[in-house]
Amino acid sequence: MYQIISGGLIADGSGAPLYAGDILIQGGLIETIESPGKLDAANGEVINADGKIVSPGFIDMHRHHDIAVFNEGFGNIEIQQGITSCFAGNCGMAPVPNVPAFRAQLQNYLSPCLGSFDDINAKNSFTTHREYLEQLEKISLPLNTGFYAGMGAIKIAVKGFSAAPFSPEEMRGAQKYLQDALDCGVSGLSIGLMYIPEAYGTAKEIAALAQVMKGGKGILCAHMRWETENLARAVKEVIAVAKEAEVPLEISHFKAAGTKAWHGVLREAIDLIENERALGMDITVDFYPYNCGSSTMMQMLPPGYLSMGVEEAIAGLSNPVNVEKMRRLLIEGEEGWDNLSQTIGWDRTIISSVSLEENKKYLGKNVTACTKEFGFKDEAEFIAQLMYAEQGKVSIINQSMSQEDIDTIARLPYSSLISDALYGDMKRPHPRLTGSFPRFLRDFVKERKVLKLEEAIHKMTSGPAKRLGLSDRGLLKPGYRADILIFDPESFRDQSTYLSPTEQAVGLDSVFVNGQQVLKNGKIIRRDAGQVIR
Repeated sequence: MYQIISGGLIADGSGAPLYAGDILIQGGLIETIESPGKLDAANGEVINADGKIVSPGFIDMHRHHDIAVFNEGFGNIEIQQGITSCFAGNCGMAPVPNVPAFRAQLQNYLSPCLGSFDDINAKNSFTTHREYLEQLEKISLPLNTGFYAGMGAIKIAVKGFSAAPFSPEEMRGAQKYLQDALDCGVSGLSIGLMYIPEAYGTAKEIAALAQVMKGGKGILCAHMRWETENLARAVKEVIAVAKEAEVPLEISHFKAAGTKAWHGVLREAIDLIENERALGMDITVDFYPYNCGSSTMMQMLPPGYLSMGVEEAIAGLSNPVNVEKMRRLLIEGEEGWDNLSQTIGWDRTIISSVSLEENKKYLGKNVTACTKEFGFKDEAEFIAQLMYAEQGKVSIINQSMSQEDIDTIARLPYSSLISDALYGDMKRPHPRLTGSFPRFLRDFVKERKVLKLEEAIHKMTSGPAKRLGLSDRGLLKPGYRADILIFDPESFRDQSTYLSPTEQAVGLDSVFVNGQQVLKNGKIIRRDAGQVIR
């Protein structure tokens, strides 16, 4: 039996104006789109979309659900906000490849972003990209999921958290890991140059690895080394890497963080990008629709302190000598390191996730406030004690961006929307986990009119699909996979806020994943229609 979505206004994902039409779905695909009333509904199921918007399902090309995808209940918050496809392995962070010598360190390091590995280790065993994707294909997926290879994970598999550069033999090993991942169908290589051990690497080293993708084998997704006053310098670096490697470049969560970087610094970075685009370079950007970022406290620690090794560095925070070393590096800074404690400030850094009961009193408070309220000498002493007690597993929210700058990025014709959602065990996660996509429609389209509805939907559908090389998703078009949403833009909205960040989105009428209706009248009715995107 086929299905017909009848009576809706179609936003086809291309950015073209809305038009009235009926869509026939059969065999998981869009078979045809006709003028209203032209399709024969005698032997089909008719879904009434009168007065509603019908659009492609949203594609989140930057989510950190690498481990959460195996958890019971995964897909609920994603489907409720219209996401039908999402991609993991971002910012250089991925659970594979892993090797016995560094597996525990890797998992401890990733858990604030990706969540606990405990259940995964008990139920699943994967050490390579191939094994990881095979495990995904054995479970029921509520939505489609793809994957990038992460340079950080590759580097850790080759040489742990060492600050030393790759030797020629190690580089060959890293290149083999990436080639194996590409052979499995990953979409590209992600890098996280603000995080260890990638923070120790040079542009030349990154390009040497990325060139494995030369010839259209994948894209380079870059979490840049700097996102504050040195934003333009960071853009120059990743452009140079992509040009040397001869690969397409996606700049992840593009932003200007810290008040000193607002407005002018962003314009300089955009000019660099647009100059390269005018010369024919394949470069695009993505962003999330909030003026606060989210990451781990580890990101705030100086690489010069962490160079002794992550486990040793965290254990050493119980030693006043080590705390003094960290304090000195925080004050003096380090060449090539984005010192967020100075560019954003401890007073704009909020504790969002801890695991120990005695530390939950810090949740929702900024570091400076915690330091004063609980009698610490300074912020360095506070974060040292907290990081030591939590074994480094602390997540934060940074109040870092200008809304005007975010609007500027949203208007760029080559920008796409992402969530950058984290899945650590957070009592106060960033609201982008549950609300990014409906927030974009509510805030940027309905309320502030930064974009037209069709433009916004393009940035959530065919824009990211084109960037990822998905030739059969992201548009409402005959022959494309039937990932489809039906919603009233007046009622489809996010509910999560910084004070109440776990509220799910509301207002979606229907969601189809690969032609199967997975949400009906706002309720999830099946959780097995997704596919692994290779």
